[in-house]
Amino acid sequence: MVTARLSRPLQRRCAQCRRVQEVRLAALYHIVVPNRGGGTRRDGGYDCRFCGTANPIPATEMPQGLVATLPSRDEQRAAATALPQPVADAAERAPPLVRPAQPIPARATRLPRPDRIAPPPAWVVGGAAHAMLKDAVRRTRRATEGFCTGYVRDAAGLLIVVELRDRVEPDTILAWLDHSRCELLVLGGTDPDGSRWKAIFHPLAGAATLAVEPATGP
Repeated sequence: MVTARLSRPLQRRCAQCRRVQEVRLAALYHIVVPNRGGGTRRDGGYDCRFCGTANPIPATEMPQGLVATLPSRDEQRAAATALPQPVADAAERAPPLVRPAQPIPARATRLPRPDRIAPPPAWVVGGAAHAMLKDAVRRTRRATEGFCTGYVRDAAGLLIVVELRDRVEPDTILAWLDHSRCELLVLGGTDPDGSRWKAIFHPLAGAATLAVEPATGP
């Protein structure tokens, strides 16, 4: 049996809206098309995340053996919509990593902010972004008031906010991102020394950045 992997997202242009996007493995499915000489064959396909148009991808433009491992379009849609729903029993039916976000309670007081805050560094991509994300996950678990929030699309294309549980590990977060329709991941918290920080990871672009507010002193 041939096991095919997509080492990096495919860059494709939608035939309808003409927008270029990165197509990850979780968004791919197979379609059955007629051969010129008779019979049928399998090609790949994906739904444009901007306009929803179904776009075919010839098997010759994909890694060898990948098309045979792809689900049908109906199976891919069913997998993509397996996200936590904001209902009372969602914690029981949702995947173990996520739970519906709860309203943030109003705070009676605000933490003091420094007069001058250093601007965040430029976005980093690729391996540096993955390393920054892993470090942020570990830092979130050690931080007080730490949070890890994901923004995902539901079956209707509406944005849903989910909070990842604090017991997740960096590799588990990366695996969840590969199989979810997460558009943005925001992590942050307060370190024991009083400094506050926030990390942002953009799964579709594979980019991350980190902003830190130093402690204001005693």
